[in-house]
Amino acid sequence: MSTAVLEFNDQALLIKTQQGEVFCEPGFALHTEQGIITGLAARQQAWLQPQNIFREYWRQLNQAQLPGDQQWARHHADIAFAQLKSLVTKAGSPEQLILSVPGTFDDQQLSLLLGLLEAMQVTIIAVIDSSLADCLYLGDSIKNLENPHKQTLHVDLQLHQLVVSHVSFERNNLRIKAHQVIPDIGASHIYNALASYIRDLAIKNHRFDPLHTSEGEQAIYNQLPELIKRFGGISECDLSIGSPRGDLLILLRKKDIEALLASRLQSLTRLIGKTAASDITFSHNTKLISALHSGFTTARELDKTQGVDNCLRDRDSLVEQSDSLHRITSIQQTVSYGGRRKTDIAPPAPATHLLHHGRAWPLDEPLSLCIDGKRLNITPLVDNSAALVISINHQRLNIIHRDSAIPIELPETAEPGGKVFIGDHQLRLIEVCNG
Repeated sequence: MSTAVLEFNDQALLIKTQQGEVFCEPGFALHTEQGIITGLAARQQAWLQPQNIFREYWRQLNQAQLPGDQQWARHHADIAFAQLKSLVTKAGSPEQLILSVPGTFDDQQLSLLLGLLEAMQVTIIAVIDSSLADCLYLGDSIKNLENPHKQTLHVDLQLHQLVVSHVSFERNNLRIKAHQVIPDIGASHIYNALASYIRDLAIKNHRFDPLHTSEGEQAIYNQLPELIKRFGGISECDLSIGSPRGDLLILLRKKDIEALLASRLQSLTRLIGKTAASDITFSHNTKLISALHSGFTTARELDKTQGVDNCLRDRDSLVEQSDSLHRITSIQQTVSYGGRRKTDIAPPAPATHLLHHGRAWPLDEPLSLCIDGKRLNITPLVDNSAALVISINHQRLNIIHRDSAIPIELPETAEPGGKVFIGDHQLRLIEVCNG
């Protein structure tokens, strides 16, 4: 069966097939009378038709009703479906997919995503945290660090936010220790800051505002991706702006852009300083930051297809551990005889909380579940009059007390995503990271 890996980052969703074909789309969608257009074609209309553009449907992936009367989309999930269909079709409609998803996707969003792909008759054979996928073969580099904690900070820039993951290598176990989201740093924020900087220079030098019209605004934003690439190894560059008086030339200086972005990047620099990390890994999407700011020269920069290549390379190992399609956040990595690397997946960390009606109850102490009429009450103590009293013991739930008259069903293991049934009530095991 044909297999591909689909990596989710709304700055640039990427799919790669076993044959080596790569397709990429930014997380933009344009609603038209004929249907939904996604990717670069939508981005090239984003500032011309802002009323018809969607750009937050991956960050806010849900089925909440959209405002207004949208012919082709009831909610963000419909828009996401259109982009999924576009990407999968471009990749030749592979029969199987490995999903590389960010830690910002919660269980409900991941479940919705799996449902959308199931509707396309695509079989999902594994789901892995995208920061772990990027770091799969960094084990030796991390292990050789002088830092006794042997960890790297994996930084992934999305369209509207930045995700920093603490990835550790201890006893040959590569795992995600925690995720941290910085909401005020995203590719869109950086693009907006650059566009404003260009406008200010154009007004100062030529008394012309290129953002005054939607056409001028679109023209500026169309040039920004290539402009940022050019800034990778130079200190200044020219930009040509169309105007009624002809093309206007302005000079952009990197030191000015660094000063412009310094305050916005403070959250990231503080986090790096706070953790005293001796190793920093930038995903390929984060090169937008390192191209514009020289303060991150020590960061390891990954190639565009690093994460998906790692997944294709370890396809069989990932599939072996994905019967329940849990999100893989921990992997055992060892080097076998002959110098060949053998990769096995460690079982997921046990759940830390029990989720019921939007409230998470910690499992680090016994919980008593009492049924009062149609209500289920939970208290953090041992109540032998309760319907069920449970605690967690390594990878399993331990029953301290139960009422045999009430139907109770527990999962075989205490993995995140497992469900607890008690009477007519259903609860879910979850893992709360860094919280």
